Amino acid sequence: MKTWVIAVVGVLVVVVGTFMAVKKVSPVSWGMWGNYNTSSGLALKGYDAVAYIEDAAAVPGTSEFTYDWGDASWQFSSADNMALFKQNPESYAPQFGGFCSFALSKGFTADISPDAWHVSDGKLYVFADKDVQADWVAGFADGTLGASTANWEKR
Repeated sequence: MKTWVIAVVGVLVVVVGTFMAVKKVSPVSWGMWGNYNTSSGLALKGYDAVAYIEDAAAVPGTSEFTYDWGDASWQFSSADNMALFKQNPESYAPQFGGFCSFALSKGFTADISPDAWHVSDGKLYVFADKDVQADWVAGFADGTLGASTANWEKR
């Protein structure tokens, strides 16, 4: 094989590998990123998990109100929200480990934007961006939730 072909393949491997690492993209079955998406060092990129459900808002947390649970550090906007989370973290933690619910429906993990989210039946779902959020929510009746759930269980 020619040297330039090997060099091009090498560059492609590095580019794809870097993209996968930065965006937390991989097949779900690889289980590469752990139980919770902590791409920024914090669950939900430091946003308050309780505020999504209780206030219907994406609210940044602060380092003053930090709680470690589920192999992740969670930040909250108030002591009250942190206390609610501590009482029942499973009811506030995002579904699918805080990875993009749309990507999960396609069999992959992906990072999220804290501003792209949806609450249904008291459960928080997060997404890579608002476009895929809209697509996933629109397909809710057609099985996007079931596909995301089935793929998450494969990890």
